[in-house]
This record gives sequence, C-alpha cells and structure tokens, in this order.
Amino acid sequence: MHAPLTFESLATAFFVALALAAPATKAARVRRAHVAILSGMVAIGVMLASQTTTDLRGWLGHVYLVAGYWIPALLVPSPDHVGRFESWLVRADERWRRFAIGPPAWATPLLELSYLLCYVLVPAAFVLVWTQGTMADVDRFWTTVLLAGFVCYGSLPWLISRPPRSVTAPAGRDARVRGINEFVLARVSHGLNTFPSGHVAVSLAAALEVVPISQPAGMALLAIATAIAAGAVVGRYHYAVDVLLGAAIAIAAVVMV
Repeated sequence: MHAPLTFESLATAFFVALALAAPATKAARVRRAHVAILSGMVAIGVMLASQTTTDLRGWLGHVYLVAGYWIPALLVPSPDHVGRFESWLVRADERWRRFAIGPPAWATPLLELSYLLCYVLVPAAFVLVWTQGTMADVDRFWTTVLLAGFVCYGSLPWLISRPPRSVTAPAGRDARVRGINEFVLARVSHGLNTFPSGHVAVSLAAALEVVPISQPAGMALLAIATAIAAGAVVGRYHYAVDVLLGAAIAIAAVVMV
C-alpha cells in the first residue's frame, strides 16, 4: 500500500466536488447525470492510481489536469449560454484598453503565437522537476499546478463566457498566426473562456515551482509564462481581468503549498 500524495488527494476532492455540484448547474438533466458519473469514476481512478508504483503516479498529474479542464465544460448548456457575466467582462476589457499601451507591431504576432506555449510549458516544467528534483518536489509541483488550474476550471459551469476573440473581431492580427492558433485551439480547447485564465494560472504556477529546482530553467520558464499571459491579451484569447486573476491565483497557490 502506498500513501496518497497531496496532489492525488486534491484531485480526488476536486472530482468528488464536481460530481456533487453537477446537479446544481443549468446543463440538461442527462448531461448532469453523465458528468456526475464521469467525475465519480475519475475520482475512483485517482484513488486506485494512488496505490500504483511511485514512478507512474507522478506522470498521472497530466491526466488529472486535462480531465479537470474538460469535464466542467460539459456542464455548460451551450457556448452561447451567456449573460451578464460576459457583458461585464467585455465592458471591463473595453475600459482597460482605452488606456493600455500595445506592444510594437513586430512583437504582436510573436506574442500571440507564444500563447500556444501554454500546452508545452507544463510538461516541460514537470520533466525538469522529475529529473532534477525529488518525489516531494514532484508532489509539490502537481499540488500547486492542479490547485491553480482547478480553481479556474471549476468556475466554468457558473461563470460562463466566450473568449473575447469570439465576441468582437480582433483588429490588426496576422492572418497566418491567427490561422495557426485557431487550428490548434480547435483541437485542444473546448472553446469557452475560463475565468480566471487557467492557461495563465497553470503556466505561471509550473514555472514558479521550477525556480527552486533549477533557477536558470525556472527563470526561462517564467519569461515564457509572461509571454503566454501577454499573448492571451494581445491575441484576445482572454480578457485582461482573466489574465490578472489567473496570475494572482498562481502566486497564491505557490504561497499556500
């Protein structure tokens, strides 16, 4: 028998809570039942996995993070089921953009393209922690990253909104970069806006957890996480308030863990 790691306990609690909360959402009754069952099965899977060998358990954090991203989206009635919350985000974004100073024209497509790095930063950070740290470091890494991600993903069924690029047409974007990003996002994203930004939260949390293990690598990842956050705003993949709160949650998760 192996004692559950902290991140496994956190993942189990999240999916149990999601199963219990599913009936309180506005999704169709059948969908709520399916999500409750699915979340319960994932929670059981996490508990069973906690009894496997240590080598396998560390890598399963990727699965828990992806499941935590996709399952709450199943409880959204439809991508168009939005209301006052999205309107508030749009108004807040419009007020902020009146005073914002945009990046140079040459940097805009680079920052927007960098947004996609959120899909490789977490695995890269994990490999660094796995190869250069201890199992305690791996546990701390996943506890911090999952905590940051779950806070953002768990609000999705209630704080429903679309990404700003889906609400208003972004101006001045490079068509090639837009095509690349939209091609990738159509295949790896559920197309909804997470509030706060889960991509920013998990990227920054992962980068910060690498710093104690390898300062040079951690600083490089922090630079990438910063570019991801900037690209999220510049490319209108997230509202500015999403990004700011996502960064705040990442920092809070690091401090708490």
